[in-house]
Amino acid sequence: MTAHDLGELLNPSRRPQAPPPTLLPWLARWADPADLPSLARAAAALADTVDPGWPPIADAVAEILAKRADACAQLATLVEALPPLAGHLSPEAAAALNPSDDRPEILVYRAMAARQSPHAAAAAAAGDSPPGAPADDAWEQLRALARFAPADVPPLANVPLLAALLTGRAEQHGTLEDSETVYLLPYLDPRTLRGRVELALDLVEEALDSEAEWYAAALAVRAVPYLDARQRDRLRDIADGAVGPWQGHLRALAATARLPWPSVRAELAAAHPGLAELDRAAEATESASLRLLCRQVIAGIGARYGASRGWRASPGDWWPDIRPVQTTAGSGLGADRGPSPGPQAASTGLITMSSAGAPAGQPRYVNTHIVYRNDPFTFVDRYQPLLADTCYALRVGIGEWAADSLIDHPQAVPEELLPQTLEGHWLEVAAAGDDIEVDQAAAALFLPHQGEAWACSCPPGVQPHRCHPFDRTPYILLPLRSPSTPGRRRLRVTVHYQGHLLQAFQLSIVTGTEPVAAPYDPVLYGWTDYTATEALTDLDAQAPRTLSVLTDAADDGTCRIYWKAGPESGLKVVAAEAQLGRAMGLFRQRLRSAHIVKGQGGEMNAYGGDNSKDRRRYLSDLARLATLGRTLRNSLRAMVGQELPVADDQPSTIQIARVRNSTYVFPWPVLYDLHLNDPPFGVEDSDWYQPCPVIDHWQRDVIEAGYPHACPYGSGHRVDTLCPYGFWGFRHAIEVPPSARPGIPMRREIPYRDAARMVVGQTLDDQLDLGAISAHLTRIERDLQVQAAARQTSTAGFGAALAAPELQFVYFFCHGLRESQRDPCIGPVVEIGVHDEISTHQIATWDATLWTPRQEHWRSAAPLVVINGCRTVEISPEALVSFVDAFTHASSAGVIGTEVMLHQKVAAEAAERFFGHFADPEGLDAGEAIRRMRLDLLGKGNVMGLAYTPYCSAELRLLRIPPGSERGA
Repeated sequence: MTAHDLGELLNPSRRPQAPPPTLLPWLARWADPADLPSLARAAAALADTVDPGWPPIADAVAEILAKRADACAQLATLVEALPPLAGHLSPEAAAALNPSDDRPEILVYRAMAARQSPHAAAAAAAGDSPPGAPADDAWEQLRALARFAPADVPPLANVPLLAALLTGRAEQHGTLEDSETVYLLPYLDPRTLRGRVELALDLVEEALDSEAEWYAAALAVRAVPYLDARQRDRLRDIADGAVGPWQGHLRALAATARLPWPSVRAELAAAHPGLAELDRAAEATESASLRLLCRQVIAGIGARYGASRGWRASPGDWWPDIRPVQTTAGSGLGADRGPSPGPQAASTGLITMSSAGAPAGQPRYVNTHIVYRNDPFTFVDRYQPLLADTCYALRVGIGEWAADSLIDHPQAVPEELLPQTLEGHWLEVAAAGDDIEVDQAAAALFLPHQGEAWACSCPPGVQPHRCHPFDRTPYILLPLRSPSTPGRRRLRVTVHYQGHLLQAFQLSIVTGTEPVAAPYDPVLYGWTDYTATEALTDLDAQAPRTLSVLTDAADDGTCRIYWKAGPESGLKVVAAEAQLGRAMGLFRQRLRSAHIVKGQGGEMNAYGGDNSKDRRRYLSDLARLATLGRTLRNSLRAMVGQELPVADDQPSTIQIARVRNSTYVFPWPVLYDLHLNDPPFGVEDSDWYQPCPVIDHWQRDVIEAGYPHACPYGSGHRVDTLCPYGFWGFRHAIEVPPSARPGIPMRREIPYRDAARMVVGQTLDDQLDLGAISAHLTRIERDLQVQAAARQTSTAGFGAALAAPELQFVYFFCHGLRESQRDPCIGPVVEIGVHDEISTHQIATWDATLWTPRQEHWRSAAPLVVINGCRTVEISPEALVSFVDAFTHASSAGVIGTEVMLHQKVAAEAAERFFGHFADPEGLDAGEAIRRMRLDLLGKGNVMGLAYTPYCSAELRLLRIPPGSERGA
């Protein structure tokens, strides 16, 4: 049998309702000796509780480990992790334990293992204390325990129950919890069993109702030796409520009258019908693969059941009072267990059936840690560098804020904004770094309505869950390998929801060869640098994103592009250098050459009076952009190694996210998917490539056909086909959402009641046709049903007009300058009126001082800002992005801007067509309105629609609130 086959058997999906804890004894038989301490800690986590943990699991592990540990160099470590193991050891092995192992729990089990020893009996009679024994009162209780213990009582895993059993209190009615009673059935007085067996059957039925088939079977196995005929009939009836193989298994148990099992291991094996198959598979599997698989399963079990916490802390008065005193009937055994170890230990020491987690309203955070590859419970010291070329793992969870998380000042997920779904949300976590190898693709985490997120065996995206809470792990692990050379590196971590980038984090990681002596600051730390929205409600309502891209700048000044396509892919990192680094310049250059030509009087508009161009020159523009787009697309594909997964006839949205204040931009709309050969030397591109028939039938096949998302002649596309639908910008909706300001979710609606309000920043440059500008603004105001349009030609008036608490549109029809004419240090400005400048710094000042109250400004209705340049003095793309950040910080709904400055006529028509589609009664969103505007201009042979980029949600819509509606604007 191959390791893969055995791995399939170990997969919880192959063992319905059989959680990993039932595999612990099996793992104890087959695991590598080096992994036994982790396994012992996992078993110990179940030893203190029987609701619904089952102490025989820990008993069975101790029994098996005793056979492997006698000659094991880790014996003391194993006993420290799982004290019941000391009770199963041979006298020789028990005597070999270090006398300093003086924890009372361990001494109890050592005393029980040696209680038949003449030396131990003599010492007890003489009152002598062995080395390491607790002083006085505690040792007196140990001597009492040794005297009370019958020879055939095994060293049970639960010390308080053992004490209750040995002192006779287990026989008193009402002193045990229900599940504790079933646990002790084989040791109780047979005359008192009848009612308790009925209780056991009640618990079997309850376990089935809770979909805990494994627990029902374990309870039934312990009860079947004591069932009468009527009770066996009842167990058969109860078994009808089980599913899959468990129904037949419970029915078979009801038909047997077996005596108590010869060992705890045999009992547990009878409660798990899959163990025999697993044993056969293990015997036929190569040993190295078997041990590796066992190690992975142990890690998952320990993660879920608190193995990292080890055995519970032992306060000084831990010992239950077992002196022969009369107890009051009805006083629960819990009163004999000693003081609680504290609220934190109490909350983590029990394994609950419920998956509810923390109470509603408890804030949750993304927590990250670097852990060792084979030990997910030990966090790497954040004050010490990682070892070079070493395997680690990135551990990511979502829950209560962890003080030792690497992410500083994390932002909580707001509980009250979660959508009303059945159970919660599936999220994806991915990671990538320049020199840090991440071996695994994205991993899925399920975020319930409350409590910790978890990883489970359910297929991502599927609800409701079929997994049992026992099968869930409160984090995911992404294996990684540190760089081989010392230095500081960055690891990018992203969290996605249905393709949307929800949050992004940077982890700063230092790799070295030797530890740093007592550093004052951590060398492993992280921070949040992108948040798409604080409201998962917004994301839940949006369509999934086909491709998610994040851009930011590295420490060396180069750009990084993080690329994630689809739920099965991981995060790819691309260093934007050479061709990619020059991409925006090439794109702007080719757009400019399509728009501006040199004439006798200088530069002039290449388009006609109606913004059109003849077919030959239009094909030349398309071909030049297509060759650039083909080159960029192939360069990206070579780096990320995957195609764009888009259905041919379905609309798709591509999300291009930017880290806050990043100035890097890339010409995503010009990327070209169709295959093109290079034309022979001396042959024009437009003469070499074959135009698609849609170009000559544009009005009929595109405009009148409702702006399809795929070319109607797509099936006939061949190599060297020139088709507008090959460009991303004409086929897909492309959004560039800015990182939201904390407290302000990304907008998807621009609400208004009777009419929209608009503020216009208008140029008064007399070199332009001011009458045409006025007519242009009038047409826009009509299409948008603007009631109050404040046309401003001065900076002061513009700032005052933006102080309106509710606003739908801000429109610049203006000039742009790379730097202020008054002071070059001010940077890029837009110019309205007659040389009246507005800088990004001015917008920040207005936001902080003029627009008050700041907390309410643009809260209920925030404007879409459109920056439309109307002459060829260019604002660089980096400068445009700075305006995007300024208005985003001021809580706008988004910004639409031009990557190059346009001629007045072209800019006016592009804006009018966009606003016309955006205000369409069908309620088109911004992404679709931009796409249709581009297609409208293409019908005239005009490619300048590609110059517009929406820095907002692609699904931003204009929403008219009906009169009389209770909803606020």
